[in-house]
Amino acid sequence: MDNIQVFMRIRPLSEDEYRRDRTAESAVRILADNMVSIPSQRSENFTFDYVGDENCPQHEVFEAVGRRAVDQCMQGYNGTIFAYGQTGSGKTFTMQGARDEFTGPDDELRGLIPRCFECLFERIAEEEARTNGRVKYLCRASYIEIYNETIYDLLDPLTRTCAMREDIKRGVFIDNVTEETVQDPNEAYDVFVRGTTNRHVSATSMNRESSRSHSVLMLVIQSLTQMDSGLTEIRESRFNLVDLAGSERQKLANTSGLRLKEAANINKSLSTLGNVINSLVDISNGKSRHVNYRDSKLTFLLRDSLGGNSVTFIIANVSPAMCNDIETASTLRFAQRAKMIRNKAVVNQDMQGNVAQLQAEIQKLKSQLAQLKHTPSDGRSPPTADSVMSNDTIKPESPSAKEHRTTQFLLILAMRKLRESERQKSRYAEIIFELKDSIDRRKRQLQQQKLVHKLKSAEIAALRRNASIGYVTSAENAALREEITALQSALSAQPDASDLLIENLQLHEELEFCMENQTALSDLPARSDAVVALESLINTKANSVDLQSVFPIIPDDNVYAGLEDKIKQAKHDITDLELQRDKLEFQLSSIEEDWMCVSSGAHKLADAAGDEQVAAIVESTLDCIVGDQARDTWTSISSLYTRSF
Repeated sequence: MDNIQVFMRIRPLSEDEYRRDRTAESAVRILADNMVSIPSQRSENFTFDYVGDENCPQHEVFEAVGRRAVDQCMQGYNGTIFAYGQTGSGKTFTMQGARDEFTGPDDELRGLIPRCFECLFERIAEEEARTNGRVKYLCRASYIEIYNETIYDLLDPLTRTCAMREDIKRGVFIDNVTEETVQDPNEAYDVFVRGTTNRHVSATSMNRESSRSHSVLMLVIQSLTQMDSGLTEIRESRFNLVDLAGSERQKLANTSGLRLKEAANINKSLSTLGNVINSLVDISNGKSRHVNYRDSKLTFLLRDSLGGNSVTFIIANVSPAMCNDIETASTLRFAQRAKMIRNKAVVNQDMQGNVAQLQAEIQKLKSQLAQLKHTPSDGRSPPTADSVMSNDTIKPESPSAKEHRTTQFLLILAMRKLRESERQKSRYAEIIFELKDSIDRRKRQLQQQKLVHKLKSAEIAALRRNASIGYVTSAENAALREEITALQSALSAQPDASDLLIENLQLHEELEFCMENQTALSDLPARSDAVVALESLINTKANSVDLQSVFPIIPDDNVYAGLEDKIKQAKHDITDLELQRDKLEFQLSSIEEDWMCVSSGAHKLADAAGDEQVAAIVESTLDCIVGDQARDTWTSISSLYTRSF
């Protein structure tokens, strides 16, 4: 098991950071070739596999990380390169380079990705030439991004989203993702550039081209080797080039709205990555932990790269600015924890061939083994199985012993592959049975859906028949819309028309009301005798007594005086009731205060420590109590405590 390899890189100080700090001093101090510290944070020393300062060129990063990863992938191991760090720390520059367009191998600023393409296909050409065409290579490339915890295919922007699947043999993979075959570095980089143009990028206060998503460029490298026995050796390795979105603080990045939501999702996924690494570190130290890979799409997709079957490299990009020393220390702590993780990388190889070929190979190896046992060379005794499998039994080994050991190894390998083919056959039989059962269930579901479809179709047809009577054609609908538009334009041309219409309606209502009143008056009978008498009295200037005799409904002064006396009496009664209410409220508050004093005194007596303290509490509480009932109750309570002491 090998630990994750960590490379730390410090980018140069930017002009904005220089103006903000007003100093060119670096926050990161390099103590040795692989050791750094941050004095401003009073942090411990950090040790990595390699440390690159501000003047570290791109080719040095590639030689320390990229070439080693490509060599491992050519041998059949899975490989992964992470670029981790805060926003604006140089992750995209390290992975991609300084320019958006690939200018060829003479570009000194090209990043890890184009250099890995060049090295990979150079190694493939050398291997094919060395084996005279017996080894064939096939490379497939796919490019995805994880934006707001959703996976997008960058090579097919029309596809909305992609889903992750898990398989026993393939592991975790992206379903229906676009895979393109690449045969040289230019084709591979063309795939990378096309995907990069579809990636979510925006400007913040800390980075003009801030990546708002995690991008993963996945290369599948397959090799087929034809052996003399007719068998085929297949090796398949996966090479992941990961450019993580940078963690950021809202205070420094000044993000809001959609950018703030993106930053929240980025920080959440990076926090999950940190939790996964902490759990893996605990497991490496012998503790039992559950690793929550599924809490984030990023950690679940790259599960093999973290504690699994992969050779993993992490590039920790940091800023030298004093204003970013907190984020720099956090990045270095993350990288140092990740360095403690142990992966279990194995060569992904398989042997293919039919059963007849495997059996023939077994018989051939058995005959060779028997021949070697009965025909010893150089007068030596026939080698045993232990001597064949050990490198230290015969020194130096004779050619026959080497051939014997090779034959025995091939025999064991062939028998192992034969047993593996039988197990695969039984497993395939189980899979076929499960598929048949699944097909039967799908057929039943399809029949049910067809029945539901028929019922829905009949219901829709009935609704259409019922609605055909009041159905309005599209031509009529268009004509009505044109008429409404014309009326709206006419109304907007005369803005006072609505006011005039309202006024006209009001006048019509008043006119109708007046006509109804006039009709009612015309229907009244002749004036009564009271009206005639009233007119005569008014004309003769009669006194109030005569008017009261004619109209008895008008009260005299005595009635008014009686009503005023009753009103005064009622006001007086209301005043008395208010005084009584205030008195009762005062008594109630006094009683509440007395009982609060009793309760407080009882709590104090419970905590009292002697007779003098009890007497003081009894006396002070008794002075606060006003009501007789409360005083009696307090006397009884205090007597109990007095006797106890």
